[in-house]
Amino acid sequence: MEFETYLRNRAAYIEKGLSAEIKKIKNAPQIIIDAMAYSLQAGGKRLRPILTLATAEVFGADKKDILPAACAVEMLHTYSLIHDDLPAMDNDSLRRGRPTNHKVYGEDLAILAGDGLLTYAFETLSNLGSNKKIKPQNLALAIKSLSNFGGVSGMIGGQVADIFAEGILEGKSKRAQILLKNKLFKGSKTPQYFLLPKESKEVSASALLSYIHANKTGALITTAVEIGALLAGATGNNLKNIKTYASKIGFAFQVVDDILDATATAKQLGKSNSDAENKKLTFVTLYGLDEAKLAAQKAVKDATKALNNLKGINKEKLAPLYDSANFFLSRSY
Repeated sequence: MEFETYLRNRAAYIEKGLSAEIKKIKNAPQIIIDAMAYSLQAGGKRLRPILTLATAEVFGADKKDILPAACAVEMLHTYSLIHDDLPAMDNDSLRRGRPTNHKVYGEDLAILAGDGLLTYAFETLSNLGSNKKIKPQNLALAIKSLSNFGGVSGMIGGQVADIFAEGILEGKSKRAQILLKNKLFKGSKTPQYFLLPKESKEVSASALLSYIHANKTGALITTAVEIGALLAGATGNNLKNIKTYASKIGFAFQVVDDILDATATAKQLGKSNSDAENKKLTFVTLYGLDEAKLAAQKAVKDATKALNNLKGINKEKLAPLYDSANFFLSRSY
């Protein structure tokens, strides 16, 4: 109950920050600001920006100095949700308990609202340059982290792999077949395979799933944690261990997401259950529910070990990170 109260209080704090940042937008058509705000201020757990603040506090920063960075993380996350819901992607009609952005504003404005949030995320983060408590080199590293994990080497790369993985368990990867026909895809004619970055030969569905989990969802959780650590001045083994923590809970989050998509109702989730309909490659479809639960449990144990390895920090501030890992494992929505 104590952690649930913490989450509610932190979410409310972040909501105020998001509202303040949206109000700073000038010289833009009101309709696009409204479309951006519709999804950005639709509520939600705000777990990623909460992790940004909590991590920064572990390394000695004040949450008010890091709030704009946390808001930037949530802007990037919300942009990805708007685009993920589009008809060309998952074609979802429900998000956070209400109609998706394109159902309200149309596909064209939804795409632009996502673009707007993506670019405004970087503007919001870069504005921390005026805060003398933030070292310029640390801010530069934070901006690089958001770009890397949110870009083609991270979340977008994971989404690309997710698209190619649709239907592969049935031997039908539509996208691979289309590109093969047009001689634009240098992968195998066997639809169950896909070429991953830096791979000289084809990899299996299990390797593809690992890549999707590490990037589509895991990358944004990793950058949320890393940005908080970087802005607070974390270095060396502490930075390495906090990134390990982030990657492990990111993996656990996605596996539990797969489990919930297969077992919970759309009302419970606040979004459509689209994995089965879209023939997605998930931990559940590949390994089954029991193995998925065991994998998530192991990931959280590994995350806890990484936190235990942190040195020279305020141990009392670690509680929200431990609690977040357990919440990721036990959540039901």
